[in-house]
Order: sequence, then structure tokens, then C-alpha cells
Amino acid sequence: MRMSIPEVVAHLSHREDYRQEIMDLAHDYTGAQLIEEAVNRNLSRSFRHAMAIAPGDLQTLTMEYLTRWDIANVMAILRGTVHRVPRQQIRDLLIPAGEIDSPLLDNLLDQPDCGRAIEALQGWRLHPILSEHYQACGEQGVFARFENELYRQYYAELLNLGTSGCGGCQELVDYLRFEIDITNMRNLLRLHCAEEACDITVIDRTMIPGGRIPTSLFRRLYGIETEGEFVNVFLETEIAPVLAQAVRELRQDPDFSSVDAAELVWQRWHQRRRPVHEIEMAVTRIRLHQMEALSRRHPFSVLAVLAYLERKKYEVANLRAIARGKAFGLPSERIWQYIVL
Repeated sequence: MRMSIPEVVAHLSHREDYRQEIMDLAHDYTGAQLIEEAVNRNLSRSFRHAMAIAPGDLQTLTMEYLTRWDIANVMAILRGTVHRVPRQQIRDLLIPAGEIDSPLLDNLLDQPDCGRAIEALQGWRLHPILSEHYQACGEQGVFARFENELYRQYYAELLNLGTSGCGGCQELVDYLRFEIDITNMRNLLRLHCAEEACDITVIDRTMIPGGRIPTSLFRRLYGIETEGEFVNVFLETEIAPVLAQAVRELRQDPDFSSVDAAELVWQRWHQRRRPVHEIEMAVTRIRLHQMEALSRRHPFSVLAVLAYLERKKYEVANLRAIARGKAFGLPSERIWQYIVL
């Protein structure tokens, strides 16, 4: 964080894991752009290497897990195409770490409109979900429906594979179920922040099934208008103690309790304000530490592979945040809000 951008480039070029990417790209890019391109390429290479060496069921589960990158890439391209975002700006966001490789991503970027891009994805196994809304491509709200359905299918298939009985699979399922709960709670907060209230059918379409918390509880939360009832219902979830731990570590406040966490969420909820990004990052840190602990207890399971993939993802995200933050002249304390350690 104390380095200039050229010093960060020099530092990465002396590291064994990033040296090759820096050398390969230095003649085409400079500064923050060089850092972003290099770390993105390194992340893709690392993910593909991990998938290649994982045996049998572990490789299948790893490949399924990495499908989240395909979804993120496809949605970035579709949104960027509709809103006429320059091709390079979209390309900067893409991480070819899943089933959809770089040549296909480049082909999607070359398509003149959203519909053609969806046609070019016919070989992708999640294409049927996109084709359902083909005619509405670009209409208001359609991308949210795309994204919701893609992630619902993603988690359903991953949870199904997780019950196959492989080493660490049950622990992975438990981890994924809580990840679904966190995602649903974040989505519920964002729906509540919308200018217009949504009806229950929108909540049902947005919530991802399969978590520990039943979707009926999220519907119940959405309709609550008093602090006491909201706090009591929120305390029924397993999110409250994790959120309390995250805030304790973030604020160095050992007395921050689950009740305090529920009241904090209520304050944002009542004011129709989005979650605090810094607290979201703190919760992410807790989740990463939990996966790391699980992987140590099951060192020969899929958890060890996935823990590595997640740590690598956030290493690259941190480097990108530093490079981009410095390029825009942001103060260090602002950049730190986007760092996950």
C-alpha cells in the first residue's frame, strides 16, 4: 500500500508467481493497467492449473465451483454490450477461469448486440436459462432475472454434487448453504433499498433456495416494520453471530454482541440504506477463515482446493484494488475498505 504503481509493478516482477505475466504483458501495458492484466491472467492460469491437477470427483467439483466465474463474465458482457461500454473496459472485468475460455469470451465481446451474444453461448450448459428471456434482452430488469436464475441453477447443481459422498463434501455443502444465506440477506437488503417496494413474487424469484435459512423467513423479514420484531427474527438466523464476530474484529470491540449486530442491520434496514461495504468485507474475511480451518481438518478433500482458489481470488482482488485505487488517487484508508486479508 505504501508503494507507488511502478514500485508495485517492480515488486510483482520479482515474485516467481507473477513474473511471467509481467514480462509477457509489459510491452503492451503500463502502470495500473499492466498490474490488472497481469494479475487477471495469473488468476486464470492458477485456477486452470488447480483444476488440471485435481483428481476425479475433486476435479468435477472444482470445475462446477468455478462456474461462478462464467456467470460473472457472461453478465458483464451482456450488460456492457447493451450499455455500449467500450470493449476494453468490459474485457478488463473478465476472468477466464471457468468453462468459457478466452477465445469464446473474445467472440462474445465482438457480438453487435445482446441477442447475438446469447446465440454465441449455445454450447454453454446454462444457455437454456438465457434463451428463456431471449426476446426481452436489454429490457429493464431482465439482467437481474438472468443473474438470479443462473445463480439458482449454479447452487442447485453444486449442492447436488456436494452430496455425492466425496471427502469433505458434507462440510462443503454446509459452507455453501451459509454462503447462500449471506447472499439472500444481501439481496433482501438491496431489494428493500429500491425506490419502489416489490411484491412477494419478486422476493421469491430473487431468493436462492438451498440455504440453512428457509426463504419463508426472508419473506417474513421483508414485511416487518418494527425494530423489536425485526431484531428477534434476525436473531433466529445464523448470520447474526458471524456478523457480530466480523464487527468485533473490524472495530476492535470485544463487547459487540449478536443483538448489537441485529440492531445494526435494523438501522440500515429502517433507513433503506445498503449494507456497509467495509462490514461486508469483514464478513468475507470470517468466511474465508472458516473455509481455511475446514480445509486443514480435511487436507485431502475438495476443501483444500477450494480454499486455495478463494485465497487466490482475494489476493488478486486486493492487488487490483490497490492498483485501481492508486490510479485514481484514492487515499490509503479508502482503499483499505476494499481489501480482504
